[in-house]
Amino acid sequence: MSQKNGIKALAAMAEVINLSDDDDEIIIENEKRKERRSGAPKVFRCLNPDCRAEKDLEKASEVVRRYYGVLLYPRKTKVCAPCALAAKDQQCSFVETLRLGKTLLAERLPAPKDTVVLTESESDPSDDDQASEESQYEMEVSDTGSDISSFGDYVKKVMNNLGLNDQVKNGMDHVEEKLNVYQDEFQKLDQEYKQIEDSLDKVRKEFYHSFRPDLKFVPPIEIGPHDIMTKSKMDSHSDIIDETPVNSAVHLPPIAALARPELQPNTPVLCVKISLFARWVAAWVMEVLRTDGKDKVYKVQYQRHSKGGSVPMEKIGRHLAYFDPCPTRIPVGARIVARYRDDESKNMVISGSFYVGIVSEVPTAANKYRYLIFFDDGYAQYVYHHDVRVVVQSSECVWEDVASESREFIREYLQMYPERPMVRLQRHNYIKTEWSGRWWNAQVKEVDGSLVKMYFVAHERSEWIYRGSTRLSPLFTKKLAIQARAEQPTKTIRRRTAMFSRSGAVVEYGTFGQGQELTESQSSSHQETDAGVKTERRAVARKSTAARPCTPPKEVLNMVEQEKKGIARKLELPTVMPKYEPHLCSKSCIVSSVGSMNEYKGKSPLAFPIYYNWRRQVVKCRHSRRGFAQTRVFYVAPCGRRLRSIEEVLKYLRKTRSVLEIDCFSFEKGVDISNYWEPSKKLMWKEDISCGEENVKISCVNSLDEHAPPLLIYSSVRLPTSSVRLNLDPGFLVCCDCEDDCQDKSRCACWQLTIESTRVMGGTENPNIGYEYRRLYAQVQTGLYECNARCKCKSTCLNRVVQQPLRLNLQLFKTARRGWGVRTLQDIPRGGFLCVYVGKMLTENSANEEGKVRGGDDYFAELDFIEVMEDYKEGFEEDVEDEDGLLLGNNNTTKVTKDVEVNEGKRGPKKKNNMEEEVSKDIENSDETGSKSSETEKEEKGTDNKKKDNGKKSKNIESAKISTGNGANKNGSSGKTVESMDVGKEEDLPKGEKSEKNEKSEKIEKSETKSSGLEDRQENIEEDSSDEDDRKQRKPMNFTAALSAPGKAKKLRKSVRDFYGEDEAVYIMDAKQTGNIGRYLNHSCQPNVFVQNVFVDTHDLRFPWVAFFSSTNIYAGSELTWDYNYEVDSVPGKFKYCYCGAKKCRGRLL
Repeated sequence: MSQKNGIKALAAMAEVINLSDDDDEIIIENEKRKERRSGAPKVFRCLNPDCRAEKDLEKASEVVRRYYGVLLYPRKTKVCAPCALAAKDQQCSFVETLRLGKTLLAERLPAPKDTVVLTESESDPSDDDQASEESQYEMEVSDTGSDISSFGDYVKKVMNNLGLNDQVKNGMDHVEEKLNVYQDEFQKLDQEYKQIEDSLDKVRKEFYHSFRPDLKFVPPIEIGPHDIMTKSKMDSHSDIIDETPVNSAVHLPPIAALARPELQPNTPVLCVKISLFARWVAAWVMEVLRTDGKDKVYKVQYQRHSKGGSVPMEKIGRHLAYFDPCPTRIPVGARIVARYRDDESKNMVISGSFYVGIVSEVPTAANKYRYLIFFDDGYAQYVYHHDVRVVVQSSECVWEDVASESREFIREYLQMYPERPMVRLQRHNYIKTEWSGRWWNAQVKEVDGSLVKMYFVAHERSEWIYRGSTRLSPLFTKKLAIQARAEQPTKTIRRRTAMFSRSGAVVEYGTFGQGQELTESQSSSHQETDAGVKTERRAVARKSTAARPCTPPKEVLNMVEQEKKGIARKLELPTVMPKYEPHLCSKSCIVSSVGSMNEYKGKSPLAFPIYYNWRRQVVKCRHSRRGFAQTRVFYVAPCGRRLRSIEEVLKYLRKTRSVLEIDCFSFEKGVDISNYWEPSKKLMWKEDISCGEENVKISCVNSLDEHAPPLLIYSSVRLPTSSVRLNLDPGFLVCCDCEDDCQDKSRCACWQLTIESTRVMGGTENPNIGYEYRRLYAQVQTGLYECNARCKCKSTCLNRVVQQPLRLNLQLFKTARRGWGVRTLQDIPRGGFLCVYVGKMLTENSANEEGKVRGGDDYFAELDFIEVMEDYKEGFEEDVEDEDGLLLGNNNTTKVTKDVEVNEGKRGPKKKNNMEEEVSKDIENSDETGSKSSETEKEEKGTDNKKKDNGKKSKNIESAKISTGNGANKNGSSGKTVESMDVGKEEDLPKGEKSEKNEKSEKIEKSETKSSGLEDRQENIEEDSSDEDDRKQRKPMNFTAALSAPGKAKKLRKSVRDFYGEDEAVYIMDAKQTGNIGRYLNHSCQPNVFVQNVFVDTHDLRFPWVAFFSSTNIYAGSELTWDYNYEVDSVPGKFKYCYCGAKKCRGRLL
């Protein structure tokens, strides 16, 4: 029956394809089939597929059937005489070869007859019911046992006589010899094939060479502003100079030395008219008065149709700018005027006008080939090259020409460039932002290179802010911390336990695409251009440290790849599913799976249940209503019961009193409990670096070289030094008397300590804080209190996690750029406990001394639980807002200024009084103030929106007028234009500039004697649309925050640490020479591990345990990393770049 079933199965699997093209043959074949079915006599054919004779057939023996490969077909029993004779001759040849002792495999063997023939039944029907005679083997034996036992001896004797053992040995040698011959022939064929392939490839290349197109690399095309009308000269319809069209994406001039040619008479320029904060207008150079000395002095004349436009005035070079764009690229730090574009189309007075500033970024692909301009009045904007004009003259230190409010910021920026800190932000994030002297919660609307558009919800206004500005709270808070550290004694490097940011609002350090366009022309202090004009290099200070390395060498990249190479193998786990029968679960359900978990020490903890006859299922369940498949995880107990959640597993473990613990189970779909990672190369291998100190072995591998890790005194517990008073008396510990594995948090005294400590975050308790079935999914800033030695709960308690011994399979391995690191060899679920950080406990003073003397402060970790908790509390309070969106944690108590009130929008224009009208007349006929810092400060003071009427008719009178309308100010903010009001005294004017009042008659006389050629040229100068517009200026902003940090109010109460003593300071864990595997965990800006403060053997807030937990599912072979939370520039003389390789790397560690 088995043979019949096999034939039927083969017939079912086979596909019969008829390739006949003749329809007549198909019809004849169908008729033959009908005749056979009608009872006509059947025709028998030879069983040899190559013969198929129909005459002189005889019954075939088993030898013949085996020879032709039809032994499995019981109906193939007929053979012709020639085919039978051929089979018998082959058999006789084999027998003779065997008798002579020759190798059977050396003989010429027939082709295998394994062809499957699917035909209709052509054999004798009587064969179906008769067994094959040749297939029956019978042996007559006597009833005596001696004859049966002698059968084995007889078989051995026959085998020895026939030499079967020698046949096997000789056959193996023969096959090996043949394989060697074939291998040599294969190599020859392979070489010939490669030669032929190379020849064909060469012919193909020669054939297609004539058709190959010529490739030309051109700069990328960028779509510039649309609907731009090109005008080579200034017209008389607008005070805005029309921009030139952008024909390509880059459209940048070549990189060369910045040239400042001397101005000649009758040359158009851009000039200060009212104030540095006001827009620059077009003018003509009438006469060059002085070109030597510190300041160049020129006599210029504004456009002829404006008030006072016909009166020439003296201007210094720092108040003039070239009318045409610069023919070369402008370097960072150059003093320029740039065209500002307002997002609000209604504000046409400001938008499109030129304002003074400096270049802070050169065009690169990162900023879409635009200049980043820092304007003097605190604004920042990206501008194309054709919208930038170079100032005729600037100081050696360019920040001396900048307004006083922005001067310090510009100086620090230029000294730090190209590497600078910026806040990394993402859209829709909320971040505390300073505006008008207060801290507000603002939302990120857009990020454009180094700028971010912040939306102030409370005032419905937007503003573009430089991401390196201290108006953003993350950067300002960091700067305050650096200043505070600078005031303290010099400290060592400390790793901190503060929570890493998940929102993305962190400070990152880098060049951000800058610093690669520097040429030799920019490196020299003075050079001569082709025109013979002397040029000067901008006074941009550089850091003395080496520049941040860019792409590492190829050798380093290869090493980085090599350190990650390995194979994730699958462990062979039992797969037999226990059968379920209805019953009530009890201890008898696990009778077959008893024993201690120590028996499987060294294996993955998640695989422990499998060794105890549990099964883990990852299945796809189709939702009946929604119609889609959902992946779920189930556990099948040894008794066959299926458990669907971690709660059901815990209930089952307690009911059956199983030795398994709840953290051996994971319902994470992305975790594979059978994964085991192995490195691909082991140049150095050590089985256990802990020397038996840990519960499991910790292997060490070096895939890059043969060096071993530095010698370490391994310790699994922390070791306090003599200067550290660590009280471990159990009598000072709070304990519980739970007997339910502390499931009920409301009754567990240890759980209540953790819950009650959350009150400091807002006055209310969080009853769900802490572990969830021995998993910790988020950092608890207020700390965790575990059950201790005095508690009555068992080792399976849900509140005993960090005190458990190491169970994970971890491996120490060598990295290419970051020393030694730690990786996991098995998958780790999210929230799983990894290990602790231990070492020698030092006081702060002893740690500073040791770090200076012997170094090794890279392995210092602060026990800063008190500081972290207090800082977190301050941050929690500052996030509370009032009804207007103001942060209540703000230390400043002043109210919003009048400007803010007006910007909100409800005041109409005021009518000028007599004093204002008189001042306005003086402004119209007055020259600009001087270039010294004192004059600049006076100009900026004149921008305050607060009127002062002291009853005196002086040019120092400061007044302000808020214009009507609701147009947004620069960068989309809803500020208004403010009328300029500062006019310097005569004695405050710089040398070379005369008082316009004293020289008025002289200027008028000279202007009347000018040639008529200048009058013709003046027709090409733009006409002022209104002198009122020239006096209107933007509301000044700041690059830096005007107030203290948000929430950093002066502490009204002492720190908790102060209650321990006057000289009490943070304690340090030193793992340089003594420590455990936790010391090797590297830093990452995007870590997969977070640190948690836990209290186990003491409730002293100064001495928590430092424990590591996984923040996400970690797959086998992944490196374990955490955020060191180093404070950049906190340690003088320490400068470290970050090589974590994360996508959001912050650039620097120190």
